[in-house]
Amino acid sequence: MKRCVYLFLLSILLVAGLTACGSGKAEQEVPSLTEIEGMTNDEAAEALSGFCRQDILDAWGKPGGGLSGLFGDIYDAPTLGGWVIVQYDIPATTSTDTDLNALPVSWVSLPAVS
Repeated sequence: MKRCVYLFLLSILLVAGLTACGSGKAEQEVPSLTEIEGMTNDEAAEALSGFCRQDILDAWGKPGGGLSGLFGDIYDAPTLGGWVIVQYDIPATTSTDTDLNALPVSWVSLPAVS
């Protein structure tokens, strides 16, 4: 009986330890806006892959604008003289209970003003 209880408690600890382990992205910091400005669209998308909107908001602050018709944020990019646009992945079946700040980054665009 004691052995069963011991094995049960050990399995609970094992499961708790495994679920606490993330993909490793959570320990990484979101690259700064200045770092992102120096990247190509693909490099920026890769650098922000795995982060959610709340991670971006915490690192870069409130965006200067939003996208119309798509869910994304627009940040001023003074080094580029343009913007950094981050779009988030919205599931096709978004419910009213969806936490928009938990949505992952879908793509990044760095248009510069010519």
